[in-house]
Amino acid sequence: MFNELFKAGDQTVRRNILANIADGSLFAFAMSFVSIQTILPVFVQSMGGSNVAVGLVPVVWVFGFNFPQVFIVRRVQELEWKKPLFMRTALIQRIPWLLLALVCFFALEHLPTGVRLFTFFGFFLLAAVGGSLNLPVWFDLTAKLMPVRIRGRMFAARSIIGSMLGIGGGALTALVLATLQFPGSYGMLFLLAFLSMMASYWFLGMLREETPGPRLAEQRHYLETARNILITPSNFRNFLLSDALLIGSSMSNAFFAVYALKKFALSDAYAGAFTVVLMSSMIIASVLFGYLADQFGHKMNLLISAGATIAGSLTAILAASLEVFLIVFICSASGIAVNVISRLPMIAELCPEEQRPAYIALTNMLTSPFVLLGIVAGWMADRIGYESVFLLASVFALGALSLLAFKVREPRELVAATQTVP
Repeated sequence: MFNELFKAGDQTVRRNILANIADGSLFAFAMSFVSIQTILPVFVQSMGGSNVAVGLVPVVWVFGFNFPQVFIVRRVQELEWKKPLFMRTALIQRIPWLLLALVCFFALEHLPTGVRLFTFFGFFLLAAVGGSLNLPVWFDLTAKLMPVRIRGRMFAARSIIGSMLGIGGGALTALVLATLQFPGSYGMLFLLAFLSMMASYWFLGMLREETPGPRLAEQRHYLETARNILITPSNFRNFLLSDALLIGSSMSNAFFAVYALKKFALSDAYAGAFTVVLMSSMIIASVLFGYLADQFGHKMNLLISAGATIAGSLTAILAASLEVFLIVFICSASGIAVNVISRLPMIAELCPEEQRPAYIALTNMLTSPFVLLGIVAGWMADRIGYESVFLLASVFALGALSLLAFKVREPRELVAATQTVP
């Protein structure tokens, strides 16, 4: 499946493919120590946070990761050479994890609950904002350096190798949580995440950008550009609606691990075991979705992701044993794999090459507010029960599934239709 990756293009293309895969794999390894789905929600609860605070984990991450992009889009579109800005923003993305480790080692146990939560979410938001500033230039550079015919498999390879490393990361996480005392245990996890991220940063330095990229001949104000994009083809607008609903359906992810620990009376160390299941499942999911993306397009993957969200949320409600509940993390892994492999490439295929940063930032700005449903989900979990959260997530995923199936056309079909018109 991946043989063509290492035969594609000249030596520079192959070098860039290997550097990109190594970076993504090591970054995924890093995130296995601080998983937003399994580790950080448990950490927040261990600090004394309520379910609303737990629900804030994905809210802060997605909101911080998406909104600031609008402030850098114009700069990215003005640049013919992307890598220098890319390296600076990538470093900003990594430093907050070191700061969190230092806080856990030297200060957290002496702070009241409110200050603990404020400090964590402050540094967590900083990491997300750093990622937000990095994302448009990263994806624009990646799309520039990677031939379109191999992007699906390249992103899949990143996810597969990262998930394989993440299995070890999950096992090490379980060991750390079982042997070290709070909060030093989480300080060690933050430190391991930072060190792994810096290893991925070294590989980013190996990327070669040998030719200048396209830039817009006329730079307009971002709001004008956004308006022009939104009044163009309805296929992109329909995709925006489906993306918003998929993001809304992710409200359940932050509560799966917390709910399982309470329901089956488990220790925090099981969060590491859940990470192992999550990462193991992502290996299989990434192989499948990488192949499907390159063969049939990214829309099919997004349909499967919506279906997996429905299946995972309903399983969480109905599971009577821990063994059955593990299916929830398998379904969650499918959604994460699709997000890595297909979401941004789908946007790239829906837009003109020179406007990739604007389309990506616009999509994230318009659809990310739906992550605020995580706060509503925390309130619902406290007052109605976790089951209500999972049920609402299923409804949103069903809406996304319907829109994708009936209102969003596969971009490659549109291109093929255009090319056959005399």
